[in-house]
Amino acid sequence: MAQFTKPSVFENKPILYGDEVSPPVRFVLMTASVLGIDLKFHHIDLFCSENKSDFFTKINPLQKVPALVAGDDVICDSHAIALYLCGKRKNQKLYPRDPSIKAQIDQMLFFNSAELFPIDSAIYSEYFTGKWPADEQKVKNWYRLLDHLDGRLKTRTWLAGEKLYLCDICCAATVSTLQLLIPLLNRHKNVEIWLNRVQALPCFEINKSGLKRLNVFVEKIKSIV
Repeated sequence: MAQFTKPSVFENKPILYGDEVSPPVRFVLMTASVLGIDLKFHHIDLFCSENKSDFFTKINPLQKVPALVAGDDVICDSHAIALYLCGKRKNQKLYPRDPSIKAQIDQMLFFNSAELFPIDSAIYSEYFTGKWPADEQKVKNWYRLLDHLDGRLKTRTWLAGEKLYLCDICCAATVSTLQLLIPLLNRHKNVEIWLNRVQALPCFEINKSGLKRLNVFVEKIKSIV
């Protein structure tokens, strides 16, 4: 059977700078995979502090991954990159034009940016500097956020409705990452069902690969703390 690929939306292949241990980087890679957009991946090793190198600092002065370079466009936030990629692919379904649906998706993207990922980042930053067990208040805040997700998922299959949207990939990347350190509670059954549903998607093999790399470093720290 003949294989058909989606036509390229870029004259030259965009370059994504990042490390797969990072949930935001995996979010962008999975988004590109679903959209059928081919990216050139340039590995920036966070555990070797390559994000602080002169080379990468010229691309993103904030020294954070991911960063996308597409022609003259340089974008240095995962949510902005994902939306940019969606805008490049006509008739894509991850981020529909319907204002009501977009508002629901945006709400959960902002929830990840302002709530979920900052706690994930804070707990991992402390973990890799030997501060473990995690700060009790941070763990309580994390479970409070999972309570919110669980309540939302009581009335819908996916975070923004009855279809998979961009926010599901985004939030699942973050939740699955902190799950390596802090497991879901029994009261988060809806989150567990939703996460299993997302993890069954072909694009989530990218996430599994990144988590596998991250877990190598997690286990190294566990052996000494």
